[in-house]
Order: sequence, then C-alpha cells, then structure tokens
Amino acid sequence: MKNIATFLLSIGLLLLSLPALSGPPADAGVKRTDILGEDDWAITNPISLGTITCPGGELAFDTVGLPFCANSNTGRLHYRDAVFWGCVTASDSRMTGIALYEIWGNWDAESTGPVGGTWIIVPSSYVSRLIGEDYTCNRLGPFPEDLVANASEYWSGTWTGKRRYQEFGDMGFWVGEFRLVGKGHGEALEGLHFMGEEVVPTYTAFPVPYEFLPPDFGLYDIAEGTLTGTITD
Repeated sequence: MKNIATFLLSIGLLLLSLPALSGPPADAGVKRTDILGEDDWAITNPISLGTITCPGGELAFDTVGLPFCANSNTGRLHYRDAVFWGCVTASDSRMTGIALYEIWGNWDAESTGPVGGTWIIVPSSYVSRLIGEDYTCNRLGPFPEDLVANASEYWSGTWTGKRRYQEFGDMGFWVGEFRLVGKGHGEALEGLHFMGEEVVPTYTAFPVPYEFLPPDFGLYDIAEGTLTGTITD
C-alpha cells in the first residue's frame, strides 16, 4: 500500500513539471522567481464544513462524520463556505507559512466536479518578526486564528479547478488540479503577484488530512498538496 501511495503522489510532481505550466519569458525590469512547495493540511481540519446540501437527496454523515447524499438518484453534493487550514513550505520563504482556504464545490455521485474558493498565506517570517522569535507553522497544533485574522502582511487570492476520480490497480483515488492567482499585501509583499498550480491526491470521497488514513498508506508525514508557481516582482 505504501508503494502505491508513493506512486500516486508522484503524479502531482509529473504534472507540475510539464513545460506548459511554465511562466512567460521575463520582461525587462520584471523579476520572476519560480517556487516549488508543499501544502500540508492540519489535523484539526476542517475549521468549518460550511453549508452542505444534497439536491434531490438527504444529507447524511458516515461513521467518521464525513458528509454524503442518501436517498438520491444522482448522489450530488454541493457545499459552500467550507474552511480548511494548513502549512505551506516553499522554496521561497515569502510563501512559507500558515495557509487558510475557503472552499466551494459541486460534486457528482463519484465525488468529482468543479471546486474553487479563496486562499490566504501568512508568512512565517512575518509572524517571527511580529512575536520576536522564530515561528514555524505546526499542522499538528491548533489553528492560529489570531495570527491570521490580525495579519498585516499576507498573500491573498483565488483558486479554481476540478477534482477527478481515478483508479490504479484495485485502488480508487481522486486528483484535484487547481490554478491559483494572488497578490501580496503589507510592507514586504506589496506589489508582488503569484500565479501557480497545485495538485492534491486524496483517498476519501470527502477530502481529509492524510493523518486520518490507515497507517499502512504510509502518508502520515506526507504533504497533501504539491505547489508550483511564479512570484512576479
């Protein structure tokens, strides 16, 4: 099982390495910095499930509390204003820090379909200056709500994409492919822009952190998402 999961995670790295995802040639006077990062979801997710509806069915929850549609011919699941958080570790320290995501999605019976929302990253370097000591985002700890809500230096943007169901051998899984755009706010980030892609393999119909999966998956210390993109100064 561990070998299968490792192979599936490599799909993200393969997709992100394609030339089609590369940024445009550098213009005179414009600085572009390519980054590669990991998006590691926190174990206290979700912060909020938001509003979930089942068109033509009844909302129900399985034995571990995950939503699904019962008594439905279509199995469609719509949700709005779900909130997740995590820790992004990037090759550029300006995008390493606390990440917060608001999510909407429209899924069919196979839990596939369009998804999108907004995102925020509060850099650890900013938090370190703010509190006067080194700070590292901790996915195993509580959500640092005050640090995010009161941040004066952060990235913000939108993300859109689609979640697709796939199979490998006798194992089913989902791959989300997302486009991210955003800009920086605050003294060190003002005037910066970001464009990128993220690939997220998940192994449950409703996404959960890998820490919730059986130990034989071998994913406890593996980040859920692989992020690549370009910061433009």
